[in-house]
Amino acid sequence: MEFAVNVPTSVGSSEYSTMPFTDAISWADQRQFGLDIEALGYDGLAVPDHIMTGGGAGTMEATTTLAALAVETEDVYLYPKTINNPLRHGPFLAKTVATIDEISDGRLKLGMGAGWKDDEAKAYGYDWPAAPDRLRELEETLEIMKGLWTNHEFSYDGDYCSVDEAVCKPHPVQEPYPPIMVGGGGEEFTLRITAKHADCWNYWGSLELMAGKLSVLEDHCETYGTDYDAIEKSWFARCVIRETEDAVAELLEEVPMFKEENLDESEHHLVGTPEQIVADIERYREIGIDEVVVEFIDFPGTEGATLFAEEVIPELR
Repeated sequence: MEFAVNVPTSVGSSEYSTMPFTDAISWADQRQFGLDIEALGYDGLAVPDHIMTGGGAGTMEATTTLAALAVETEDVYLYPKTINNPLRHGPFLAKTVATIDEISDGRLKLGMGAGWKDDEAKAYGYDWPAAPDRLRELEETLEIMKGLWTNHEFSYDGDYCSVDEAVCKPHPVQEPYPPIMVGGGGEEFTLRITAKHADCWNYWGSLELMAGKLSVLEDHCETYGTDYDAIEKSWFARCVIRETEDAVAELLEEVPMFKEENLDESEHHLVGTPEQIVADIERYREIGIDEVVVEFIDFPGTEGATLFAEEVIPELR
């Protein structure tokens, strides 16, 4: 089982950011946190892709942050999780990804999604089509990127995006290209796109919800004749961890949204002592989860990340 850690691009409290222990995001905090996470032995650094989640505290751009982390780190894989496809021109994104893979010497793991946060896109002047159109555009983007990464010249005439004898060199370091994760839980479109195009699938939620999505993914793999077992299954969870139950309860007073009574039935986070969290993750491993992406709510501190690395990960590898 692999473990990646979110390097936040925004802080404070909003519908996406839940970092109560710092008032503003900064590259200095991101850099130090990323270096600390690598030193603790985690497998990867994940970077969310948003442009307006931090409110007045600000939001850092994902691909720029990834390129900087590529220079600062040595071994961890670098994981945009998840690129908001409507905010990027697909062919240019192929160039961006190839460049970051070059800078990192082949450590990029590409997370792609159709986006969900319409207010930030509209605020920045983007059109925001309905979900089916965004998902069809995502599929075209994946096809274009693969073509650009594996051909000297590549042409493609799509409904949403086209290229004409385009060259994307240098190609990515990884051959034939970086592993592609598709993020999202839509059963008709997203999981179909995953089965057809992806090396990894990531989502969040309760054990029952995840198990149901995996069953649908397996059905789509059967339809396309793809190997379900070859697709890495990844789960995202925010984490509230301390050595004792009393310390966990104290921390929950700072982030009451993670208290059991404040969660809906499809929502689940890693909350508890190391022993409790090991048992929790084991349940997800039993349904086929290969990777856990964790966001520690005590960023930019590393108390939670350190405890998790020392007492949780060794029990699951």
